[in-house]
Amino acid sequence: MNSEPSSFQQAFERLLARAPGPVFPRARALYLQKYPLEGESGSEFRTFLLEEEIQESAGGALRIRALALAIVAWGQSRFDPDAAGAYLERRWGLHPGDLQEVPGASWFRDSGAYGRFGTPAVYERVAPTSLLSSSADPVPPAADPG
Repeated sequence: MNSEPSSFQQAFERLLARAPGPVFPRARALYLQKYPLEGESGSEFRTFLLEEEIQESAGGALRIRALALAIVAWGQSRFDPDAAGAYLERRWGLHPGDLQEVPGASWFRDSGAYGRFGTPAVYERVAPTSLLSSSADPVPPAADPG
């Protein structure tokens, strides 16, 4: 299996781990419009989270599911779906069957014409006050014998 799809999931998780929380909707929206999954990129296309479904438990656990993503023809006034599809395949290993231009629209701050597509992507975070430890947590200190 190609390793590119996992790099898409890793980029999705990295983006959402750094994004402002759902409790700050305006800051979150600005962040998601400004920062692409590619990170600091100089490529001809950039991928953004366009629509999300947020599920939050009372204990603070969080699940975010991508409902739609945007592929922006960076700095371009025209959107070429074939070129965008080729980019998604080359960069992320994605083959979205629903890729379509968003006609007459430009991405955040006139960054370029864009299209939208869907692909499965989920980010989950356990409750920040969880008593469960992960394998990445440091070993607790030993009890002081004296």
